Amino acid sequence: METILSERPKQITASALLLAGGALALIGAWGIGIDAVESNGARVFLFVVWSYLAWSVYSGGGWVRWALVAVFVVTAWGWLNAPSWALAIDATTGGEITAKALALVALGLLLNRPARAWFATVRKAAAAEQGASNS
Repeated sequence: METILSERPKQITASALLLAGGALALIGAWGIGIDAVESNGARVFLFVVWSYLAWSVYSGGGWVRWALVAVFVVTAWGWLNAPSWALAIDATTGGEITAKALALVALGLLLNRPARAWFATVRKAAAAEQGASNS
């Protein structure tokens, strides 16, 4: 399993760095006061979530692709249910826009062929390792 993880495609490493960059963008925008954050707890929670997604991608968690899709679906749903587009976009902070833009690029990299093949290989290796330990 270690060999498979060490042979990760460049797209995986780049995606993990993009997601970590999103986490840092959230904290940076909060720290220097660009974003008027109403909930410090929510900002820390989102930093932890984006950091965990970055770590999970780097560690072979293919489920992150679907988590990112869910983030974009929920964001779109929130914008569609807002009283107006202007209010929806106005309520989105600069840190959030930066984090989601980086996540969108990361998602594109995670959905390409080499990344999908690597995640499938990691999943098969993990299943084989678990099967061997159960025997």
